[in-house]
Amino acid sequence: MISPRYQWDFPAVANEGAAKEIAETFGVSDLVAKILVNRGYDTVESANAFLRPGMDALYDPFLLHDMDVAIERIMTAIDNGEKIVVYGDYDVDGITSTAIMTWALELMGADVSYYVPNRFNDGYGPNMVQYQRLASEGMQLLITVDNGVSGREEVNWLMANGVDVIVTDHHELPEQLPDAVAVVHPRHPEGNYPFGGLSGAGVAFKVASALLEEPADEVMDLAALGAVADVMELVDENRAIVAMGLANLKEDPRPGLAALLEVAGTAQADIDSMTIGFTIGPRLNALGRMADATDGVRLLLSDDPEEASELAKRIDKLNRERQDLVASISEEALTQAAELTTDPVLVVAGSGWHEGVLGIVASKLVEATGKPAIVLNNEDGQMKGSGRSVAAFDLFAALDGHRDLLTAFGGHASAAGMTIPTANLQAVRDVLREEAANQQLAEAGLPEIRIAAEVTAKDFNRQNYEQLQVLAPFGEGNPEPLFAVNLAGVQNVKTMSEGKHLRFTAETSAGTLPVVAFGRGPLAEDLSGRFESIRLVGTMSENSFRGDVSYQMMLTDIEAKGSSLLDWRTTRLTTQTFANPATYIFFNKKHYEQLAPTIKAPAEALYWEDAFNRTSVGTMAFVDVPDDMSQLADLLKFVPAGRLAPIFYAKTPAYLQKVPSKADFAKVYKFARSFQNIALRTQYDAVLAHLGMERSMLTLILQVFLDAKFVTIVDGVLNAVPEPAPMALEETASYQQFLARRQLEEQLIYSSTSELESLLTNLSKQES
Repeated sequence: MISPRYQWDFPAVANEGAAKEIAETFGVSDLVAKILVNRGYDTVESANAFLRPGMDALYDPFLLHDMDVAIERIMTAIDNGEKIVVYGDYDVDGITSTAIMTWALELMGADVSYYVPNRFNDGYGPNMVQYQRLASEGMQLLITVDNGVSGREEVNWLMANGVDVIVTDHHELPEQLPDAVAVVHPRHPEGNYPFGGLSGAGVAFKVASALLEEPADEVMDLAALGAVADVMELVDENRAIVAMGLANLKEDPRPGLAALLEVAGTAQADIDSMTIGFTIGPRLNALGRMADATDGVRLLLSDDPEEASELAKRIDKLNRERQDLVASISEEALTQAAELTTDPVLVVAGSGWHEGVLGIVASKLVEATGKPAIVLNNEDGQMKGSGRSVAAFDLFAALDGHRDLLTAFGGHASAAGMTIPTANLQAVRDVLREEAANQQLAEAGLPEIRIAAEVTAKDFNRQNYEQLQVLAPFGEGNPEPLFAVNLAGVQNVKTMSEGKHLRFTAETSAGTLPVVAFGRGPLAEDLSGRFESIRLVGTMSENSFRGDVSYQMMLTDIEAKGSSLLDWRTTRLTTQTFANPATYIFFNKKHYEQLAPTIKAPAEALYWEDAFNRTSVGTMAFVDVPDDMSQLADLLKFVPAGRLAPIFYAKTPAYLQKVPSKADFAKVYKFARSFQNIALRTQYDAVLAHLGMERSMLTLILQVFLDAKFVTIVDGVLNAVPEPAPMALEETASYQQFLARRQLEEQLIYSSTSELESLLTNLSKQES
């Protein structure tokens, strides 16, 4: 069995008559018309605005609150030769905002410079030290882009000290706004702008258009870049900006972006919104994450192809370094996460982890585990990092009421940044466990995706693909349509990129369909199993190779049912784990006593020794790991089952625990010799911190030392035996049990579905 990651929704057509009218009016297929209607474009007028985004879709920039005041002050500064500084941000939206505003002011003849804060030295948004420095250097007008509304104290200081400030921003508005000359924001409480979803670059574009007294078409590409990279909804005015900006980028890219596309190996003809999201955006973001984002503004404003090429190469190199860092830290973080299987919210930490990429690592943890995740770098007694969440858990709300545990904190429901005193780490973990219970995270269902239609392999063709492109550009608020396909089977399963990704051929009743699945490499083993039914959900994609064009599915989700083995293995037990009707077998008595009362009919719970009283069961699910393989073999031989459903949950898997080295044993023994009468009940965490050792490893070493009579523990007090008798530690019972447990878990938990099925079959045939 392969469980889907999403709840699949197949909505009926909201208005068949409207869909028919739209199809006839615009000459689009019935499928496209139905998608439009189900997305709310159910009149000829609304469909026309969506299908034909252009200059007419742009609103008058002077509808923005304070725009007239801002333009008047800027023009006064230009006329008087005042020194203007554009103060930006280090992400793509901030970089493009800075470039747009600087370009427009230079075009108007202003004396303008720009400053992009450094993530590590300045942090996000208004910075008093930098504001004071700029003021001392003669700045007379500061214009913020993609930031500013949260800087009331800093802005007010400038205003009180003779420097005027114009704030242009799109972030969430605080209760009290800065007392600036003007605050230009699409959702200003005193404003009435028709569309509140502009990016920071979108707001800068509107200011530029107001200055020029016409749409600033020359920087539409940068406004598009900011909107897509900042994951703004591509509807209404954003759709027009992105559609026209992408067209400009595709037709005649500016030197900086042309150079960036060249080093990335992306053809100009292939540019679309995905190019921003996966090619341009990550590279520009790498600047702010790894170094200084000022080079990003230089790249976007450069008219010199040679300079642009050098900058692009430097940026691409930084991006590769960023990718390597993410891969390295993610591996360490995932290893830690595997030891936190009972934690509903993962909090992992390491030393020397680059703070600029921790948000990306957190996202990868969420993707891999389905749990909210916080990733922290530990330095000088403080842990600084980022968190990412899932739809069912409000990360900001979870921590907002516990700021006493945090040095710094900010963010929103799905993402947050924070600094935590190292001593408070466990307290924060405990708080998150409580908050997860309060928000009923364990009971949350799967996130929902909407399926446009159920189709067959033959529907993946040029005609349908080209029809769907009228819905582009795709992105947040306007996702690529998803299609469901029922399969008869799967063949030619192959992994790519060292096992990270997957490609296979789907067999359907109407022919075969190539499928590409990014990030789903581990499915390769599972797909080798036997299933009664397989369904896929994905988008329609065009693939061009050596002049041959074909159409394929880019996989979003998969569901497979009916394997002879129901692979229910999981890293956490929730109420959903026991939702299926089955006989749930527990090998651990404590687990059985805790969880049996929660398992409701028609499901049932049995302690493994009691299962032998049954003549047969339907589906036999093994909840946890047996003490040894013989327990499992006896059940398989003497309790006939229609199906087997291994769960094999392990709270702290020995297989993922590092095997202690001689140096590890020596370090602990030396510590015990040096510090007598160690009260483990109260000092255990301090001992762990001093040794720099994981809890599971220290526990094992102490068990081995007790077996070997190297130490004594009396009433929780640890002492070393001064002159113990020599003994091979690896021969102790505790060490041998640890090795046996690792081998058992490797076979039961960390095997592929096909390997596990083969093992269980062989065990059932073993002679007693």
